[in-house]
Amino acid sequence: MNETALIKTLTGHKDGVLTLAFSPCGKFLVTGGKDNTIRLWSVPDGIEIQTIQAHAGDVRAVTFDHDGGFFASSSWDKAIKLWRTSDCSTLATASGHASAVNCLAFSADGKLLFSGSDDTTIKMFSCPKCGLENTFTPQIGDIKALAVSPLGILAAGGVELQFLEAATGRLLKDNDSYVYGIHSLAFSQEGKTLAAATGMEKRFEIWDAEKLEMTGSVTDSDWVNCVTFTPDGKQAVTGGMAAKVWDCVSGTCLKTFEGHADEIYSVDVSPDGKYIASASNDETIKLWTL
Repeated sequence: MNETALIKTLTGHKDGVLTLAFSPCGKFLVTGGKDNTIRLWSVPDGIEIQTIQAHAGDVRAVTFDHDGGFFASSSWDKAIKLWRTSDCSTLATASGHASAVNCLAFSADGKLLFSGSDDTTIKMFSCPKCGLENTFTPQIGDIKALAVSPLGILAAGGVELQFLEAATGRLLKDNDSYVYGIHSLAFSQEGKTLAAATGMEKRFEIWDAEKLEMTGSVTDSDWVNCVTFTPDGKQAVTGGMAAKVWDCVSGTCLKTFEGHADEIYSVDVSPDGKYIASASNDETIKLWTL
């Protein structure tokens, strides 16, 4: 247990917190939860800047664009919204999905936003106006996770993991060797490595995103609900009942951060590599020193 690593516990959400993301500058953290709200916080002091009554259902994904000028959210209510970071005003709203929208991912240049839904489709929108550009149907059931690499690869997770050409949706590779499917996906900063979390299967995979080959599979004693990389790509951070830091080559658990009273649904690492943020069903967000 790393009690001394805990900087701050952020409270304010009235139900479980499902998603979070650091801004590219590292000064802000955006969170979304089952209480239908989005909250913007300053980092590392953890002061709440604003609460947005954002959606008519739980907020399932939030993510910043490449320069942090705006961020996107998606919800059970089928909607996708873009918000200005400066004042949290609405920039654009997109619709078109027939069911809950579980995940979002911006292209590296911020010009495209991809969304994945329980309607089994992935939609591609132009930004910042959120005009619909394309719809992909990967045939992997509900889309639970998305990630886009700077190399133009779109990773999609459902009952299978698929690698797609981001511009066209053309299938490059698929892997169906999962019991419960994929819960979370993240590319390393340079896009050469992908991490895939399998939830109740209690493991995460490391993939070479250039060769599209799995290079490692790490098993935990806990569910692996979410995964991300440190900025240098050498370590992976996962969330279950605790947040854990792993060496990507050896698969060794380097650090464990305990303190949440319920499952962690989302983790992120600040752009400078100094902090980990974890969002939990216990209605709190915790900031840790990495």
